[in-house]
Amino acid sequence: MKLVFDKDDFLTNYWQKKPCLIRQGFADFSDPVSPEILAGLAMEEGADSRVIESKADTESGWLVTHGPFEDYEKFGETDWTLLVQSVNEWLPDVGELITPFRFLPDWRIDDVMVSFSCENGGVGPHLDQYDVFIIQGAGSRHWRVGEKQAMQEYQPAEDLCQIKGEFNAVINEHLTAGDVLYIPAGCPHDGISLEPSLNYSVGFRAPSKAELLLQLGDIAMQQKSLQERYQDPALSSEDVSWVIEKTQLSALKQFLKDALESDETDALLAKIISQSKRPLPEPELPTIAEQIPTLLAQQNAFIEKTSGARFLKLSDTQFYGNGEAFHVIQEALPTAEWLAQLQGSEATEELAKLAKSVAGCELIAETINQGIIYLYIDES
Repeated sequence: MKLVFDKDDFLTNYWQKKPCLIRQGFADFSDPVSPEILAGLAMEEGADSRVIESKADTESGWLVTHGPFEDYEKFGETDWTLLVQSVNEWLPDVGELITPFRFLPDWRIDDVMVSFSCENGGVGPHLDQYDVFIIQGAGSRHWRVGEKQAMQEYQPAEDLCQIKGEFNAVINEHLTAGDVLYIPAGCPHDGISLEPSLNYSVGFRAPSKAELLLQLGDIAMQQKSLQERYQDPALSSEDVSWVIEKTQLSALKQFLKDALESDETDALLAKIISQSKRPLPEPELPTIAEQIPTLLAQQNAFIEKTSGARFLKLSDTQFYGNGEAFHVIQEALPTAEWLAQLQGSEATEELAKLAKSVAGCELIAETINQGIIYLYIDES
């Protein structure tokens, strides 16, 4: 699928600044999943799913039910929405919706949530703590979106966060199939389905400072170069023992700044942001480099990056995937870059031409064993 709009104008004027509506961003949009398949997925034990109902006969007016579901008859014909997280990790066709947004950093992409709403279905006015593109599929939906503004949040039901009061809407429109709505983090919004409809939310994670520091602290404990201990600045016998001196605070801050600005921290951050949201499936048997030429040469062989996997380049010799570092020598660099840009399914012929060296084959085998990529035969 091709997203048709001015990307440079978007990045300059809208990205993380204000919401925008891209009419017919996807011309002739075709849904990659049907409501029936989505409902079936929500019946699976491992799927993260919930139904949100607008219930006038309850105290709060809302009810949340978590999957897996056995049937949907009790929800009726109107006023409810089914949401399923990370559908791209279950259905490769849904994962293809990520490709048009790869003008943004790969590591920021979180997942594709898919929702099916009956008539008048919605989740109420709310805020998200991440940037999101909402693609309208089958049916139509009315959206009201405001710019960033101070709003009070509350929980009318468990696992449902909404905002109190009204907000000023800068977008107040009906969306039809192929329309794309961009909503930055912190912008209030409310969507109500006008008829049975599908929506695809391509979310971009935005970790908080606290979250990053927590992850960095955990992984830094394994790094010998960061085990250096704090040393006091020049002390005076006149200092009062129970007063935290400004010089001491400055020394502590500088101690942390030196750690954050080190090359070692670059590598640790690369490990963190290359981690997948969920554990990647590893093959039952390990693949070795000697097998790679034969595997790539198979007829109708295809290679695909595992949904949710990331393979990122930090420098010419350093790539990161699944939270691990891959040291790439020069002769394997074309192979590494090909794997990094891989999105969706590709025939193996081109990769076979690149992976002529032992180092290239070793890299492919390692990424397979890490669950970052996998090979398969198309027998259709």
